[in-house]
Amino acid sequence: MITYLDTSAVAKLLADEPESQALRAHLDNRVAAGDADLVSACLLETELRRMATRIGISQTAVTDVLSRLSLLDMDRSVFREAGLITGASLRSLDALHIAAALQASANDFITYDARQQVAAEAVGLRVRTPGRS
Repeated sequence: MITYLDTSAVAKLLADEPESQALRAHLDNRVAAGDADLVSACLLETELRRMATRIGISQTAVTDVLSRLSLLDMDRSVFREAGLITGASLRSLDALHIAAALQASANDFITYDARQQVAAEAVGLRVRTPGRS
């Protein structure tokens, strides 16, 4: 099963936020069951490294988290598809994550971004938000 994590989710693995523990437990359970291929788009690396710089998290911690995921290369078709996703308030990088998840045939899409969640559900992705009601 392919589980796609966007930046708002992976950030919770680096910074202690209200949903961090629930997300870690969810992912640990999936991996322990042999039921999870954890993936994200290659743009995640840039987003996480910039976030770490902003909030004072070590780049070593970022490297460690990234090593636990498969990062997908993005060809031009992903950029085109991202540009065509509906939703006037959907941001470009969020649209790229959705398009990458679609291209990867993700079974689950984990995000904690409300606008992205609406757009992801609109294109048929099953959205998960461990730790959120």
